[in-house]
Amino acid sequence: MNQSSLDALIELATEKRDAAAIALGNLQSEYARNQSQLDALVAYRAEYGERLARAMADGLSMHQLDNDQRFLAALDGAVAQQERLVAAIRNRLADGKTRWQDRQRRLKSFDTLAKRRRAGEARQEARREQRDNDEAAGRTSRRANG
Repeated sequence: MNQSSLDALIELATEKRDAAAIALGNLQSEYARNQSQLDALVAYRAEYGERLARAMADGLSMHQLDNDQRFLAALDGAVAQQERLVAAIRNRLADGKTRWQDRQRRLKSFDTLAKRRRAGEARQEARREQRDNDEAAGRTSRRANG
């Protein structure tokens, strides 16, 4: 694999890693937003349930009790739906983290390969320079002795 091919792979891997990072950030924001909505729903449901309990203790008409119980059931449904949504986003978030980690690992592998290639080229260049220096020293020595 030549250097330009390796550079192209590194560039592509970097773009994919960066895209995965952006997607992961978006998922984290979506998760936080939906978790916040779930927390608000749960808090409102608890507050409404407490108010209903106090109203029942003070006396409540059957019609009002029926309405309040239907509303609580609707709140319970909304909480359950939001919990499913948060769980689904949590799973997508975990997948997104894994995707980003895979992209990061791939990029690091290409970077490592590029570093090894550069180090090998530097060693070869150092050997060439040493050989050239040795040959020049040999010529100088032969001229001085000859």
